[in-house]
Amino acid sequence: MSSHKPSREAERLLREFDWSKVDALTDEQIIAAAKADPDSSLPTDAELAEFDLVLPAKARRERKKGEPPEEAAE
Repeated sequence: MSSHKPSREAERLLREFDWSKVDALTDEQIIAAAKADPDSSLPTDAELAEFDLVLPAKARRERKKGEPPEEAAE
């Protein structure tokens, strides 16, 4: 985890950003935008198949306790 603290300007921009525009995007629109971004690279299906799922420590602890993951509780 990064110990970098965002600048006050970055914090202000995040607070004022209109996230409803992002929330309104479909998965297809997000993928199209990622493909159009020259700095983005989407993994191929073959690359995805090579990945190993690694749960964060907090999720592993919650599973051991029998608690549902945080996302399910929302």
